[in-house]
Amino acid sequence: MKKFIITGLALLIVGLASTKVWAEETDSSVPSNINAIALGNALTQEQKQQTLSSLGQVKEVPIYTTDGNDLMKYISKTDFNANWQVFSSVHLETKAKNSGIEVEIATPSNITSITADQYKNAAQTAGITDAKITVASVIPIDGSGALAGVYKIVEEAGGTVDSTRTQAAQQEMQVLNEITNENQNVEGYSDEKLNAAQEEAKELLAKAASEGQKINQAVVTEAVNTALENQGLNNILTKDQINQLIELLTMLNNKNIFDKLSQEMNLSDIKNQLEAKSQGLWAKIQQFFSNIWQSIQSLFGSSTETSESTSSN
Repeated sequence: MKKFIITGLALLIVGLASTKVWAEETDSSVPSNINAIALGNALTQEQKQQTLSSLGQVKEVPIYTTDGNDLMKYISKTDFNANWQVFSSVHLETKAKNSGIEVEIATPSNITSITADQYKNAAQTAGITDAKITVASVIPIDGSGALAGVYKIVEEAGGTVDSTRTQAAQQEMQVLNEITNENQNVEGYSDEKLNAAQEEAKELLAKAASEGQKINQAVVTEAVNTALENQGLNNILTKDQINQLIELLTMLNNKNIFDKLSQEMNLSDIKNQLEAKSQGLWAKIQQFFSNIWQSIQSLFGSSTETSESTSSN
């Protein structure tokens, strides 16, 4: 039995030397030809024109209105109600396959809580893979309305939005935002690095899922540690903050997010993206899976008991 498992894992790791390309069809429920805007319901006519200008509207596109009902539907916060005033707005335009997600906050001084990288991670977790997202607000606001607007545009365009994924994306955003707030004055830290590490960890786990790897806490922990090290954050984040990331990714795995991402993302594209972020990173990814193999090997010769922590999210 031991020989069978180890041999199987060896074949899995050897397979990482080559790339696999998914079929053109994916399980994504996001239409490939979206170009639309969602404006907050609280805007005056003058503010609407100002917002449209900030969003870079250059031609006639569908314009929808985001209101309190949309916040209640798409964003998992308990204090929203049907009468909520929404100011932050968004322009969503899908791009060619494998273009990735680009986010621009056109009015950075007025989006006070959610960063561009956090929007990007949330969109990816929710199932959006190739798009340009532009966010704007005429007054200082946290930016939740714009995120709800993204999801509303997808549904208005004929797509479907999985509430499990949007809720997971919201939890992800909250955790990353809290960690960023806790490290505002810490040398060597940046929100960009944290979100890059989160994206990288998700890509590692999507890669593992695509290869049939069982994703348990040890695999999640290895992915988090690898991604943080590659972004230079492994000695900057506290142990508690690292555990928050592990719990977050464990929660995403429990919701089958990585299985879905592995179907939506092109594997060869993941490899290229990771290599672009850091020279020789693909070799580190191979080492990541090698470490998992060695850990499993050690289980056969050790009676050490391990337990998986449960997510508090």
